[in-house]
Amino acid sequence: MSDALKVLSLLRRRPGLDAAGFSLHWRTTHKEHALTLVRAGFFRGYVQNHAHETQPEGLESAADGMPELWIDDLSALERLAASREYCEGAGPDEANFVQPPVLSCIARERVLTGLRHADLPAGAVKLILLAMRPPGRPPARFEAGWLAGEDGWWAPAHAPLRLTRQVAVETGTPSPFDGADCSWWPDAAAAQQAWRAAAAHARRIAGPLR
Repeated sequence: MSDALKVLSLLRRRPGLDAAGFSLHWRTTHKEHALTLVRAGFFRGYVQNHAHETQPEGLESAADGMPELWIDDLSALERLAASREYCEGAGPDEANFVQPPVLSCIARERVLTGLRHADLPAGAVKLILLAMRPPGRPPARFEAGWLAGEDGWWAPAHAPLRLTRQVAVETGTPSPFDGADCSWWPDAAAAQQAWRAAAAHARRIAGPLR
């Protein structure tokens, strides 16, 4: 199975900008800058994930938004950072809506199960859960298990429409997280229900959550 290479970043809105203003600027002005970079060939795909107004019980939002960029190799990021398109467009525009620093993770992605993007129903929501490697677990073992679907949250009765896993790759720069679990659900209520079931499922297996 061939795994995709991608960049996931955590964006916080700049002080004085509300959530609606952050999303509006990102969806419009900054999106056009990003698509310019796609057309120039610096990355193959671009997705914006905007924080939902409601979060699953017991979870805190890690960011106001998380962009995903699919790249061919790590050298693409070096070319991107030095490009005129970035230096005159997306780069300086970040200050208009994002509070630095922007934390990023370069990761390998594997699709575990479910529908293709094109087949997801309108209104589907995406839940992104971030994970750190358990203490004492070797990185190679964590990577193999995580991409195979180990340490999953979802109870058997609550299967997502689509499920992917991402694991951080070694770049010499510390990553803000070691793994990500991306699941799609019919709507926010279904995601909330699945998360409550996941917590109950974990308690039955391992006792109270801590």
